[in-house]
Amino acid sequence: MEKLSPNSVNTNPSLIKVILNKDFIVSALIPIIIFVGFDKAKLTLVGIILSALWSISVIASGFIKERKINALAAFAGTFAVIGLVGTIISNNPKFYFIAPIIQDALLALVFFGSLFFNRSLVQVIAEQTYIKNVPDKIKNNPRYQSAWKILTIAWGALNVVQAIIRALLLNHMSMSSYYAFNTTVSNISDALLIVFCIMFPKWYLLRKTTSTKAN
Repeated sequence: MEKLSPNSVNTNPSLIKVILNKDFIVSALIPIIIFVGFDKAKLTLVGIILSALWSISVIASGFIKERKINALAAFAGTFAVIGLVGTIISNNPKFYFIAPIIQDALLALVFFGSLFFNRSLVQVIAEQTYIKNVPDKIKNNPRYQSAWKILTIAWGALNVVQAIIRALLLNHMSMSSYYAFNTTVSNISDALLIVFCIMFPKWYLLRKTTSTKAN
């Protein structure tokens, strides 16, 4: 089996840089500030609309800049639009908070469903966005494929847990607290899992290789 080299896969991302970076400020902190500010001013619906428009514009600007968008961003953007339109039509701010719960449930189904294909969804997204220039010999290694299956299960499980927590907290927190908690935790958990996705495949392969040599 061909060994992984530092040049083929970057597996040493800084956790602080991954979590508390410009993207976190733009994607999480700014929409929280927008929503909480308007919610405190008794303009909850306006706050939701403006924060939703901000989030959608962030996804759109990323697509315009990179000329490509991964499946997760596309999924999130679609549900952000659905949540925004539904909120405006129903004139009910809670509709916007229900949409992410449905999104998590559907994403979990998509992740688990992708396990039946040669390349799971997480592998496709990671190789498209975060891990590039992986040699074909490594990509075709059964252990490499197995690592991504494990990570896909982890992503699916995360979405199930997030959906349950969101559903439980929705009626037990103020809208400002719920929005801040939901947005912050979602961004941090996604960032941590992305780091795990970058580091785990190489560790898994090296662990298997070491174990084989020892035997």
